[in-house]
Amino acid sequence: MAISFELSWTWLLLMIPLAVVVVWWLYFYKSRQEEWSERLKTILAGMRLTAFIIIAVLLLRPFLIQIIEEEEKPRLVIYTDQSASISESDKAEVSGFVDRAKTELKDKYKVESFPFASEVNTSDDSTKFDPLFTDLGGAMNSVNDDFYGENIGAVVIASDGIQNKGLDPRYVSLSSDARVFAIALGDTSVRADIELSQVLSNRLAFLNNDIEIKSRVLAYKLKGKATIVHLLKDGKEIDTKKLTIDEDDNSVELNFITQTQSIGLNKYSIAIDIIEGEVNELNNSSDIYVDVLDNRTKVKILAHAPHPDIAAMKKSIEQSDQYEVEVVLLDEWDQKIKTADLYIFHGLPSDGNDLNKIKPILKEGVQTLSVVTNGVSIRHFNQLGLGFTIEAARNKSDEVTGSINEQFNLFNLEKNNDLKRFPPLLAPFGNYIINSSHQVALFQKVGNIETQNPLLLFTEQDGLKNGALLSEGWWRWRMFEASISNDHWVDMVFQKAVQYLAIKQKRTRINVSAPRQLQERQEVVFNAEYYNESFELSNEPPMELSVTDSSGNTIDYRFKNNSNAYRTSLGALPPGSYDWKASVSLNGETFEEKGTFTVKENRSEFVNLVANHALLNDLSKKKGGALFQKEESEALIQSLKTLESAKPIIRSSKSWTSLIEWKLILFIIVIMLSIEWFFRKYTGYV
Repeated sequence: MAISFELSWTWLLLMIPLAVVVVWWLYFYKSRQEEWSERLKTILAGMRLTAFIIIAVLLLRPFLIQIIEEEEKPRLVIYTDQSASISESDKAEVSGFVDRAKTELKDKYKVESFPFASEVNTSDDSTKFDPLFTDLGGAMNSVNDDFYGENIGAVVIASDGIQNKGLDPRYVSLSSDARVFAIALGDTSVRADIELSQVLSNRLAFLNNDIEIKSRVLAYKLKGKATIVHLLKDGKEIDTKKLTIDEDDNSVELNFITQTQSIGLNKYSIAIDIIEGEVNELNNSSDIYVDVLDNRTKVKILAHAPHPDIAAMKKSIEQSDQYEVEVVLLDEWDQKIKTADLYIFHGLPSDGNDLNKIKPILKEGVQTLSVVTNGVSIRHFNQLGLGFTIEAARNKSDEVTGSINEQFNLFNLEKNNDLKRFPPLLAPFGNYIINSSHQVALFQKVGNIETQNPLLLFTEQDGLKNGALLSEGWWRWRMFEASISNDHWVDMVFQKAVQYLAIKQKRTRINVSAPRQLQERQEVVFNAEYYNESFELSNEPPMELSVTDSSGNTIDYRFKNNSNAYRTSLGALPPGSYDWKASVSLNGETFEEKGTFTVKENRSEFVNLVANHALLNDLSKKKGGALFQKEESEALIQSLKTLESAKPIIRSSKSWTSLIEWKLILFIIVIMLSIEWFFRKYTGYV
């Protein structure tokens, strides 16, 4: 405990002598209290002096500093696997262990338990919980994310070790030195089974082209058996292969070649005839969907010279087989406009000659994406008529990063928590004036200041869509992201921008953005726009949506207003194919758009039912713990009780209390001055 002053204590060297002088003058210098005894005068003078000194000290605003020490128990964090591969009996046993741990270990630990499957559920929101995936790496990451800086004594993971999502937990580094213990669930015995473990094909294909569908078949304890593998399209058989199993543990790759004959989403299935004695029939078939297009979308990049941005953008686009990308120098361009579906201008126009070459592209109604670099002549760029202009002096630029516009809805733009760490790009310095229907995907961010200047912008005029990336240095983002993670957010943004612009906008009154293919338990979201007679965005008339499943059952929905557009969520739908129709009726006219989408069944948890205790054993040993069978819960509790590394920590904190707020001090001052005043008043010396 200590006392500190807000003002310098040296003021006391002036105030205390001053108080002594005042008291001495009042009681001892030419004192009129001759009949008072020296003892009484000394007592009363002492009371007055003490009150003065206390007041002087309080004027310096003193604080009482107390050191408070609190003991914090270590946390025991228990993660319980609740995925579909865990039996109800195992879930009950783990629940019993958690209850015992909370009772028997409460004196040593602060015990907390969380269920996990596709992710760890730390809330009561069950909609975030998908039992059709298991992510053990996510459970380990939860220790870092949810308990960073906490005193973690031990971690317990109860699981069967079957993982089908996320990182290998053995290679997730913990920020804590906590020991990791595992409870082994499930059955490790290998029983007779044939498993379709993998089916692969291109997601996109082109009409009348051959596609290859690859499948890997695993067989256990079925040596000498034979079966038939079928390839089906929309439920109709188109090819078969005979499979003879030569070994007890057999792995065979089967390839089918078929030709695409219909445009749109084509469903292919591979199914294996059930062999007598199989323990798991759910893993004998699998579906795959191929989106068949009429032809490839051609993208042409026009530029003055090679640039790292161009190479980065070309690689991003070419990750999809749907696009064919050609880079052409403007001086070598043959000016045949119809040879591309989308033009990307990099650093154009730099002068009036460039403007005269590329402006006919826009007049022909071909959509464009402009990358505005330092080499662009802003005066000539503004004459392209893209729906916005820039008021800026040439060669003046800002170093900017990006921030995501949460209101953007032209396509799904995923959040990126690392975006603030990305290196700066060079953007034109000036005012941006937008005079058309538009949406901003990314805003410019200067330092820590988020501006309203666009970084990635999309405009629309007379049914023609154009985009602009108002910066130079996109390649830096791509390289930086590759250095810090395996994510492909930068590529994804550019791919979706190209995909949005490459589809020529039809001059229709209704435009619906709908999913094509989803996984089971995934939210189905529709976004839509309606244009009035002047082709201005409007969401005044109600927009209806009807969805029909493969059995002919129809459910009607109504879109909700979202900014100047529409949005609705259908939630998670059962696996199957669905037809949809969106419509707006106004003044006797009906405008509608139709489409289809498919929800794929997720059988990840049922492909392999053999528990992987080896993974759990490696994980626990690598993290300094041990593996326990579910019957050994008592031994695990005893190990946790005697775990020496799990120790409480003492946290010290300072408590600052202002002495001015102590009413007792005020009371003492008032009492002393009152007594002193009373004696002086009683004797007639006041």
